[in-house]
Amino acid sequence: MDTRPRQAGPTDPVTVVVRRRVDPARVDAFERWLEGIIKVATAFQGHLGTNVLAPADPSAQDYVVIFRFDTAANLAKWEGSPERDHWLEKVEPLTVGSAKIDRVSGLEFWFTAPASDGCKPPAKHRMAAVTVLGLYPLIMFVAPPLSAVLADLPAAIRTLVVTVIMVMLMTWAVMPTLVGVLSFWLFPSSGSRTRE
Repeated sequence: MDTRPRQAGPTDPVTVVVRRRVDPARVDAFERWLEGIIKVATAFQGHLGTNVLAPADPSAQDYVVIFRFDTAANLAKWEGSPERDHWLEKVEPLTVGSAKIDRVSGLEFWFTAPASDGCKPPAKHRMAAVTVLGLYPLIMFVAPPLSAVLADLPAAIRTLVVTVIMVMLMTWAVMPTLVGVLSFWLFPSSGSRTRE
């Protein structure tokens, strides 16, 4: 059985995670730059959204900008565009060092090896198993109390609020913890053989 991670297909959504260290004296200018590049990216075919994770301490932590496109082809149009080149030139004086860029598809967004550059994502069945392990307690023990607290809201709004909170917990708390704890299984060293 081939256990190598599947490469994103031509019709798979693709996520690009860009990490940039910002000059602490230029944070306001960088945030204005972010607004501009996001507005331009939004106009491109296949753009599914952009998220920005701002650090608590820009002098010691990176900004993380997450661009999502519906296909690799549409992402390539954005990445090869003169509009993007123009905005990348404008950001150089605002940042320290070069950007770190990761490209992932599907569940791979949650599965970045701790302290590792260029490590391949784990096998799909392992990502699915850890995702279930993370979601199950949230569905069992977090969603019901949240729904009870928000019972006066219309069902659609209540569901949206609960979903947003659960996704935030998964992205910034649950999955980073699980990936760290289970990294020995998710990212076995190249010299060891782990049974599938």
